[in-house]
Amino acid sequence: MSDFQTSTHRERWIFQPQDLVDKWTGVNRRSAETLAQYGTTRLKVDPVDGSISNPEPAPDHVVGSSGVKPLSCEEEQMMRRFYEQKIQEVCKAFKFPHKIQATAIIYFKRFYLQWSVMEHHPKHIIGRKSCFC
Repeated sequence: MSDFQTSTHRERWIFQPQDLVDKWTGVNRRSAETLAQYGTTRLKVDPVDGSISNPEPAPDHVVGSSGVKPLSCEEEQMMRRFYEQKIQEVCKAFKFPHKIQATAIIYFKRFYLQWSVMEHHPKHIIGRKSCFC
């Protein structure tokens, strides 16, 4: 077994509570800015090389005029917690071992350290995370 003190898991994935809040706040801010600028938070993926870019603003879209109000950090946190519970329910329904359930939840949490629920809806992520485990 490897030593936890020198592991990449400890180095890259163990955070202080304030670090988590800072990451979630930054992701939320980025999504809110994208929503205000483009009227959507959906990113455009190039089918050839897989590169990601912001969508072109709709011709009639005025920056800051989106009728959609962005979620607050607290609302995003509530959604993440709700879907973490859903992962547990799905794992229980399929009688997955606890290790698979834990892995699915960890991947879910790691994913949402980089992305907002406004960019990728959790219901679309749950099925994919369960399949990867």
